Amino acid sequence: MSVLGQRIRQLRHKANLTQAQLGKLLGCSGSTVSLYEGGQRSPDTEMLVRLADVFDVSVDYLLGRVSDPAHREKPESMPAEPKGGWSVAEGLTPEGAELLEVLTREVKKRFSKTDRSQA
Repeated sequence: MSVLGQRIRQLRHKANLTQAQLGKLLGCSGSTVSLYEGGQRSPDTEMLVRLADVFDVSVDYLLGRVSDPAHREKPESMPAEPKGGWSVAEGLTPEGAELLEVLTREVKKRFSKTDRSQA
């Protein structure tokens, strides 16, 4: 079993949820939760965020990058944030920065549509 699978199972048990109940909260089936827990399937990025939100832990905790579930800081393996802030776009070509901006807008649109459809 993967670290991710172990953590999902532990958190689910701690929350006193069945796989079916967790699946309902996540918008997937209980069998999908079982596959995540057993390490036969990996959640996509959106599902990782949902899992972190449901259990109120960091994605880094779910992935085994930190041992503290509430840890919200960058892991030690990440570079320190430069003074004045950090930007993903730093070092990109103008075309790359423009593509990043377009992708960011699209992701925000899709998440806002998802939020409205679930309301």
